[in-house]
Amino acid sequence: MKIPPSKARIFYENIKDEIIAQKDNNQFYKVAIERCMSETGISFMVCKKKFYDVKEKILNEAGIESKKRFIKIPKKSEVKANDLVKFDREKDKLKGEYHTIKLMYDHLKKEHNTLESRYSTLLNIKDDYSSIKIIEKQNAGAKNQATPIILLSDWHFEETVDPATINFLNEYNLSIAEKRWFTCIQNSLRLVQLDRSHSEIKNLVLWLGGDFITGYIHDELIENNGLSPTQASRFAKQRLISAIDFYIQHGKFENIQIVCNFGNHGRTDVKKKISTGYKNSYEWMIYHDIADYYSNNKSVHFTIPDGYFAYVKIYDFMCRFWHGDTIKYGGGIGGITVPLIKAIHRYNQQIKADYNFMGHYHQLFQACKDCIVNGSGIGFNAYAQFIGASPEDPLQCYCLIDEKRGMTIKAPIFCV
Repeated sequence: MKIPPSKARIFYENIKDEIIAQKDNNQFYKVAIERCMSETGISFMVCKKKFYDVKEKILNEAGIESKKRFIKIPKKSEVKANDLVKFDREKDKLKGEYHTIKLMYDHLKKEHNTLESRYSTLLNIKDDYSSIKIIEKQNAGAKNQATPIILLSDWHFEETVDPATINFLNEYNLSIAEKRWFTCIQNSLRLVQLDRSHSEIKNLVLWLGGDFITGYIHDELIENNGLSPTQASRFAKQRLISAIDFYIQHGKFENIQIVCNFGNHGRTDVKKKISTGYKNSYEWMIYHDIADYYSNNKSVHFTIPDGYFAYVKIYDFMCRFWHGDTIKYGGGIGGITVPLIKAIHRYNQQIKADYNFMGHYHQLFQACKDCIVNGSGIGFNAYAQFIGASPEDPLQCYCLIDEKRGMTIKAPIFCV
């Protein structure tokens, strides 16, 4: 016989104190429903439904708010329009926040993967040192033969440079000229001694490139020079001999080859001569006098051409020397480089040269890959300022030709 459902309500009311005490204990609710089924014999579904009905009533009578087991969904008629709008706005807001958080998360995850990859790469780099080879010190072996070339030109010994005429950018007179000359010769030998640390140097090529005197080729030079051309010739010859003696005594050279070119200033006439230039050159005469002076010294040899060019072979390299006044240009921004390259091309059709050495322009630079332009001993003067030239310290040039590698070193010789 089936027991009426009211027995379940009576059962729960009898344990209402326990229900109040365990109002939110789900484990107690389960036990209470099982006890109801055991004592009343009512089915689980009925006991369960009655339990929650009675529980809600008991708690309400006791003034206790309990957690709802089910959410009561209001009827459509009970939902207001304002509530729906508020709900939709809140939902959209949450969606936006979720999208932003998702983007941040994806970005951080990507950064994490990148950093992890870099860290792994760094670990791999620092791990293996076994492939590094130690560079062993090379024992000093046989040195290559090499020959230094010392370029001396454009000293204009007797010319006077009044500093007041060139904004005090330079000063030059006989006393200053001699002091610079001695400094230049001493510094040139220091460069030779440095190169002997890596090359075997037995010979020296000394270029005397002309314009050691200024002469009287312009009227103002008659007024301004400190010596006449003949006096200047004697002054120049004495300084050149002092330099050669210095290299003989202190240079430890087996042979000194002195290559000579006369310049455009040291001529006897105002007008320049071409085929007979050497006959009217004070410097050509100076060179021959000096050659006579060393005629008994078998280690000193002279090359004194009657023409513009002197050719000397150093090992397998042909070298061309000339004063440089054959190069003309119209004041272009490229300077003498383009005219010089064209001129060398024409000269090579006569005699091919590997290297070219010239002066005249009072600027020390490598005009092209196979040509060195020497500086000057006099430095900046009124004429240089007049033509807009850049001031340059008194400089000469030092080069080294290796027997296998050719020209390996180009360096300035400081005169002050």
